[in-house]
Amino acid sequence: MLEVIGHRVLIEPKHHTEEIGDGALKGFKMNIGEDWKRDRASTVIGVIKSIGKNAWMGFDDGSPWAKVGDTVYYAKYSGKIVEDDDHTYIIVNDEDIQCIVHERKE
Repeated sequence: MLEVIGHRVLIEPKHHTEEIGDGALKGFKMNIGEDWKRDRASTVIGVIKSIGKNAWMGFDDGSPWAKVGDTVYYAKYSGKIVEDDDHTYIIVNDEDIQCIVHERKE
């Protein structure tokens, strides 16, 4: 198990399928992030697995903006790729977390 330190955040990238909504390719399903190690431009979403104890300390009131288990968007060219057992993760700086993805209530 990896434990990040300082102001870093450990993210497990998510791979998902998107359906194109309009135009000539309407209804076409496209896999996003399948080859994310090579083409990191398509991988900007993941799940937080660990947060360093100093993350977000210098911002606002110092309380974390996100928590372990949150799905977040992060800066697409940030961080370092690391592997642990059968999982691949990205370690980013806290400032590279751009937003939290919340479930839509219908």
